[in-house]
Amino acid sequence: MPKRNLIVFILVTVILSALVFFLFERKSEVDSSLTNSFVTNGKFDLKIGYITDLHCYSKQNSETGEWEMNWRCSQPLTNFVNMVNDVFKPDVVVEGGDLMDGRDDQERNIYPVVFDFFEKKLDYPRYHILGNHETRGFLKEDWLELTNYEKPYYFKDVKNYRLIFLDGNNKINIQGTSVDTTPELHYYPGHLDPEQKEWLEQTLKTSADKNILVFVHQPPLEKTLIKNSSELFVEGDVLRKMFSEYQVKAVISGHIEEMCYVEEGGVVYYTLPGVHKVNRQLLEKDGFKDQGSFYQITVNKEQKLEIKMFHKDQEALEYQSLVVNQETAVCNNQSIKNPEAYEILVEKQEKIEEENDDEK
Repeated sequence: MPKRNLIVFILVTVILSALVFFLFERKSEVDSSLTNSFVTNGKFDLKIGYITDLHCYSKQNSETGEWEMNWRCSQPLTNFVNMVNDVFKPDVVVEGGDLMDGRDDQERNIYPVVFDFFEKKLDYPRYHILGNHETRGFLKEDWLELTNYEKPYYFKDVKNYRLIFLDGNNKINIQGTSVDTTPELHYYPGHLDPEQKEWLEQTLKTSADKNILVFVHQPPLEKTLIKNSSELFVEGDVLRKMFSEYQVKAVISGHIEEMCYVEEGGVVYYTLPGVHKVNRQLLEKDGFKDQGSFYQITVNKEQKLEIKMFHKDQEALEYQSLVVNQETAVCNNQSIKNPEAYEILVEKQEKIEEENDDEK
């Protein structure tokens, strides 16, 4: 790299580092609505803090000319870190991918700053997943260098649990070979390269004495309300069969901005919306937008897994929460087979609510 370019690179990195930490250091008081609804005690086998699809990027203020981190990244992340450290106190934290938006050539500079925020501010072990937006901003080998991971897929044993983290950012080229996605080679669906697939099966084979949880950015589902298998995961059926065979407890993903709960072959599949995008569902009623979403995952002594979503509008004073299950995550209810019937049910519910309001 020419000396002049190197100096510019260093200056930009330093400026962005100072900027990002300035934004993130605005530590707010812990929201009482979270304190009351977050799990703060109880006998749990496992507790995981989870956040995904932050889509961080920098932008220049048109009035001041200063570079700023987008609030949809900084605000939810700061709230999440405060709650994890001060209230939830999990065993581990998982960042589900798309930490960066990948929109310009500054992503390579921004990523280590936000990554370091996780590393330095969180009091608990934290694990990262590679998302498709990272590889829009820089190469997979850059991500490995920035995270100091040996491979983009790995596992960690926590208590009696094996947490498996996968890399779905691969694509089959015209020669039929699996290659990495890159800034020049985008690919939306997930795909495991042959080496990783073999590693996964060997890892599952040696996990018989563990409760297995799988984390992968792209959800390996057959379909959702708005997407089919070709848009979700190449050879997803192979993965689902493998997960069922080796008795995986749950598979947790982000990526598609739909909230889904699907049970198949004894495995529960959760797809969780990111921190701010619209939850694209059949009806506006089912949507979430700009809600700073993050999650607590718990497994109790009876081995029941529960995921609770926390969300709020930017201007809202308090967070709201809901448990992600077959009732709240419409991907798995009757609307997936009969959208018209689902819409009629929602209209009836709205009418009942209106009548109740009129009576008050």
